[in-house]
Amino acid sequence: GGVEMHKKKSNCFFLSVGVLAFAISFFCMSAQAQDVQGLTREQENALEFVGNLYENIDAGLLLRSGAVYQDVHKNGDSRSDLTLASVELGVNAEINDYVSADVVYLYEDPSFEDGGGGVSLDSGFVTLSGGDQCPGHLSVGKMYVPFGALLTHFPDDPLTASPVTLTMGEIDENAVLAGYEKEFRIGENSGNLNISGYTFNGDVESGNRENSIRDFGADINFTFDKGQGVSAQLGGSYLSNLADTGGISDALRSDDKVEDRIQGCAAYLSGDLQNFFLDAEYMSALDDFESKELKTSGNGAEPRVWNMETGFNYDWGKNLEVAIKYAGSDEAGDLDIPENRYGITFNQEIFEMTVFSVGALFDEFETERFDAGTEDTRSTLFSQIEVEL
Repeated sequence: GGVEMHKKKSNCFFLSVGVLAFAISFFCMSAQAQDVQGLTREQENALEFVGNLYENIDAGLLLRSGAVYQDVHKNGDSRSDLTLASVELGVNAEINDYVSADVVYLYEDPSFEDGGGGVSLDSGFVTLSGGDQCPGHLSVGKMYVPFGALLTHFPDDPLTASPVTLTMGEIDENAVLAGYEKEFRIGENSGNLNISGYTFNGDVESGNRENSIRDFGADINFTFDKGQGVSAQLGGSYLSNLADTGGISDALRSDDKVEDRIQGCAAYLSGDLQNFFLDAEYMSALDDFESKELKTSGNGAEPRVWNMETGFNYDWGKNLEVAIKYAGSDEAGDLDIPENRYGITFNQEIFEMTVFSVGALFDEFETERFDAGTEDTRSTLFSQIEVEL
């Protein structure tokens, strides 16, 4: 369908949710103000149900809208676009001390594409935990499994193709994830250890075993908090079949099938020193794909990407964040990821929970992307307004 149709569906969906939330809140406040004596049993059950919704459900809304101008220097083409980049509505329900449920609906309209994807279920899963007695948890359903941290301070997809680690490594699957989280003290400082492992039936098949649960991954990270604005996180991830990531599965030349499963790894570091921050992430295949699957210079590719960002926050009454980026890749031409990327963004809080961003990205490609050329560059200017409730 076209953009207008998708936007109408999205607006109707979120308007309906807003009316429902208002009605629930009004009903709860009205019921508390009245004498509940004399209610029928059905009315008491309805009142109890609405009260449980009011107490146990948290909802959040994230809306991003922006403008992009892009110039490709090899062939002189330029283009620009205005878009409602994304709308996310998330609901978390605490069923009891041991069970919770999370649901996120998403609307996206990527820059320079003909139309958005409509409103769809982005994630939905149930989590079982041990409560205060056990730091472990088990999640089952549709979710983004942890492969890398996908760190960025820039406006990201679908407005801009940033960060390159997200372009290559994001995974949304029906999965089972087991996790363990432990808080502890190191002297006067606090620390947090988080370990998770997961398995799923990936969309990209390999060998003779098709349509089976055989893909898996793991992530481990440690967070250290010294207080007074000093903290750091260090982590690493493993994935048994890198072709299952969204970026690689979309770029495969072999119709969602590979001869061999290519493993992948990721490592990331994030640190804060008062008003300054530093993020660094590296992601790589551990072997070559076949040339008929992904190729570089006529041979099978072993894609690798990295993203580094640093900057500072300046509070002049409303926070201003300035971030600069260096990112790049090797053997990732089939993924349309630049070999070198430089960028800067200014993220200014203009009102409570409202941030306006403006910035630029400059990309260098070392691959045959246009005609018979072997090198080209691309400049991108962007602005975005983000509202989060």
